[in-house]
Amino acid sequence: MRHSPYRQAAFLILFWLVLSISPGVAQRVVQGRIQTVGDGAAVSYALVTDPQHRFGTYAGVDGRFTARIPAGVDTLLVSCVGFHDTTALLADLTGDIQLLMRPKATQLAEVTVRRRGKKAKVATLGALRRRVSFVWGNCSGRNIEYALLLRNARGQTGYLQKVSYFIDKEGAPTAPFRVRVYANVDNEPGPDLLPRSVIASARRGNSWVEIDLTQFGIRLPREGVFVAMEWLATQDQKFYFSKGFKMPDGQNNALECYGQYLGFAKEIRSPLVWERVNGGFWRRHNSAFSRVGGGEHPIIQAKMVVGN
Repeated sequence: MRHSPYRQAAFLILFWLVLSISPGVAQRVVQGRIQTVGDGAAVSYALVTDPQHRFGTYAGVDGRFTARIPAGVDTLLVSCVGFHDTTALLADLTGDIQLLMRPKATQLAEVTVRRRGKKAKVATLGALRRRVSFVWGNCSGRNIEYALLLRNARGQTGYLQKVSYFIDKEGAPTAPFRVRVYANVDNEPGPDLLPRSVIASARRGNSWVEIDLTQFGIRLPREGVFVAMEWLATQDQKFYFSKGFKMPDGQNNALECYGQYLGFAKEIRSPLVWERVNGGFWRRHNSAFSRVGGGEHPIIQAKMVVGN
């Protein structure tokens, strides 16, 4: 499959990332199911990691997971949007384990609906076009998340109506991902603004994935919000694929990759992009390609209903 030079560079960078942050030899394998306290309902796509975020794996839609625990980890940390985090000591876990999560009490904001026949004014924030310079995907062995600040440059009042992501045609474009919306706290992603987990997927590659968030009534503040995409690397093998590349010495090699490729572009002036792995601490995303001159960002946009 043919790639642009930028895409080839991206895969090489991910390869060196693997060498530099490999989690090490697995100490043990833990299997189980993540459920809700009380009714025992499955908690879909919960993240199983440790307090230092040295590894990570996601439960499937049925709440079941298999975690390969690296040496030195003695505590599991389980998290999911809409639930309180839970921890468990590895020494206390045997057999097919059950991890329970407690839902957070949430109350949706009231959304004003305009009268029929009066058309709402909608503003578009973030990336406007789908001109892909290169792509990023999960080939590093760690679970990644990219957040783009959607600036409210005109200081308009209103609420988020929709968010959209441009998914490339390569990889496994139909893999599920989690929509994330964060408050902007001093130009860094802050608290979650979505009260529950919102899962989306593309029907095909080379297309926008649009998610309606009207029901959540998220007000758009003057400082804007961060919108992120969270890869969900579960054990579903149909979303895994091998990506070949050539080493500097000419030797052919391959990486096991998961899921979709998110398109990146250089459309927004002075974009602010943050990234994190395994649900850990945020860090600024720096330019991956010095010859491009920096300024690349994920192709994410949002529509805002103005004046409500």
